[in-house]
Amino acid sequence: MRSDKAESPALVKNMNGFRDILEKRRHTSDVLWITREWNPVRTVSDATATNPLSIRKAVLNSARLKETIKELCEERGVKPEVLYKEVEDQLSEIGHNRQISIVRWIGLLVTKVLKKTCSNLMVNEEAISKLKANMGNTPIIFAPSHRSYADFILMAYICFHYSIEIPCVAAGVDFMAMWLMGHLLRDCCAFFMRRQFSGDKLYYTVFSEYVRALICQGTAPVEFFIEGTRSRSAKSLVPKYGFLSMALEPFLTGQIPDVMIVPINISYDRILEEKLFAYELLGVPKPKESTSGLLKALNALDEKYGKIYADFGEPISMREFLESQMFERARHSVGPIHLQPLTDEEMAMIRVLSHHIVRSQQQISVLSPFHLVAVILNNNLLTHGTFEMQLSDLIREVAWFRSVIETFGATVDISGDVEKSVREALHVHKSLITLLPDGAVQLKAVHLPGTRIDTSRLKGHALLDDTMSRAVPLLMLQHYVNPALHFLANPALVTTVMQHLEPSGEILRDDLFARYQFVRGILAHEFVLHKSWEEKEFEEALRVLDLVNIVEVTTSGLLSLGNHRKLQVLLCNVLHPFFAGYLALSQTLAQVCGEARPEKLVMCEAQRRVEMALKSGEVSHPAALSLDGLSCGLQALVSLGAIYRIRRGDEVLYVANLKELEVVTKHLETFVALHGMDHKWSWQKLELHQSLPAKL
Repeated sequence: MRSDKAESPALVKNMNGFRDILEKRRHTSDVLWITREWNPVRTVSDATATNPLSIRKAVLNSARLKETIKELCEERGVKPEVLYKEVEDQLSEIGHNRQISIVRWIGLLVTKVLKKTCSNLMVNEEAISKLKANMGNTPIIFAPSHRSYADFILMAYICFHYSIEIPCVAAGVDFMAMWLMGHLLRDCCAFFMRRQFSGDKLYYTVFSEYVRALICQGTAPVEFFIEGTRSRSAKSLVPKYGFLSMALEPFLTGQIPDVMIVPINISYDRILEEKLFAYELLGVPKPKESTSGLLKALNALDEKYGKIYADFGEPISMREFLESQMFERARHSVGPIHLQPLTDEEMAMIRVLSHHIVRSQQQISVLSPFHLVAVILNNNLLTHGTFEMQLSDLIREVAWFRSVIETFGATVDISGDVEKSVREALHVHKSLITLLPDGAVQLKAVHLPGTRIDTSRLKGHALLDDTMSRAVPLLMLQHYVNPALHFLANPALVTTVMQHLEPSGEILRDDLFARYQFVRGILAHEFVLHKSWEEKEFEEALRVLDLVNIVEVTTSGLLSLGNHRKLQVLLCNVLHPFFAGYLALSQTLAQVCGEARPEKLVMCEAQRRVEMALKSGEVSHPAALSLDGLSCGLQALVSLGAIYRIRRGDEVLYVANLKELEVVTKHLETFVALHGMDHKWSWQKLELHQSLPAKL
């Protein structure tokens, strides 16, 4: 990296605003703290706490519900009393409760668990103080990232710690079926929503009116996960718009003057579900939520999980956001509000907003030392065909990569001694990574040979046991690579394009942008890349690539690659598994989708093709097997016009547009070529450590 451009102080963030809120809990009485007088800050300061019964009454008395019941009575030929009974049942299913005594006791349990399993719970206290100072006059929506089931609990715990009213959080109805746990979540302000309800007009009306009442009449923040579900890969998911549109409708229709949305990121040094997620990505379905399953999972609490980071982003005022978008909301001023659905223009604005929220979550994420360790080990595999590295080499590479990714805008929790940080990270992840007596760092085998898997429930191809043995730990490691990719994706896309220039190695800026646009379109769903931001993000990528000497301007005004070969290789390598999976998918579609084929058949065949390519050495990373990645590939190919999606009843089918598909496939074949590996990849010779780790 060139010394004259290595540092960009405006980009390098730090951890100064963060505070470990577990520190005092380790030295004072948990019981006295949890039973303290608690007077929380509310979204509306001069009102009493949200009364769940008043919310139910508001729904029952809403004009929209009455109109819907009137319509359905005519359609179904039933009396209103029948439908109101159905509404009461739905409200009993949906409705939250607020039992502060339950909140306190769960808070005590959570404190004990966190102190046992986590070294620190780091919260950006400066951001919290700023948020509290602005609370009291405007409804607030919390929009946290979703990486673990622990997100629910941590949000409530942080709010209790800082005396903020416990949020009313939207939870999947699956949790209701869990004996005891469903009741406890409800008593801690969870309200429940079905996974699918677009075809049920009555339920949709009841639920949307419940959300409207929480926004307009509630005094607690409303919390929801904009990604819709936990990200099994630790990358951001393409945002869902349904709940957000419900929550914003009161503002867009003029019922309230403003609403504040707070993007929140919760980052984990290590997550509880790391192994479960690896199996899910390979097609093994998750166990059904149950209390017994939760109790079994408690065995994992004997292990250490390092640090957790929570950061609250800059609140988004919807009134100011609309002004910045030059959007007019006076269109609902004529006629009854409850009869006016949101317009296409409003839904388009909500889509832009949802991507803005996800981007804000990414920008305030924190990378732990192990995230950097994972990137370096992964790069070593793709460059040299092995994970094994000497600890001294790993420490040196982490120190180098830290300077790179901070230049790209990431916040990295390494202060002072890099060696100490790396050793602590390896200790936290000793179930996945081992340090041998000779100082070598090696990946461990975590999949037991002969593990019984119910093939009838598989979502993909039945992978061989030998494949599973290598793929599971590699996907677990990839889980910790992925959070860094939000900062690397755009620079990596530009670098990948420039690696494949003509012999002259030079290109016009506009030509580079055109090629970047195409490749970006292929990975747009993988990294949640919004179309309208592509030019701005291209310019930002060029700026940081200039800082690290990957892109240079020639004397003739053209762009060419600089001499930072080491970083060029790493940036191309981080995208390799995604291009490899997409290539297998494209080849599968060309082969089997001359006629409409069901999605599961396509996914199974694509996984089978990747498995064969891993054995032959054509593909060098099992992340290409990920069903989430293949699903993103399908969405991208639909967007590019390379395939067509057809829905027949509940079944989704795909048909190939062979001409366009061939264009995409040729590009992918080029990008899959490895950079820096000068030998034949051998999947079978990849060694995993089988014994216990050395003491760190």
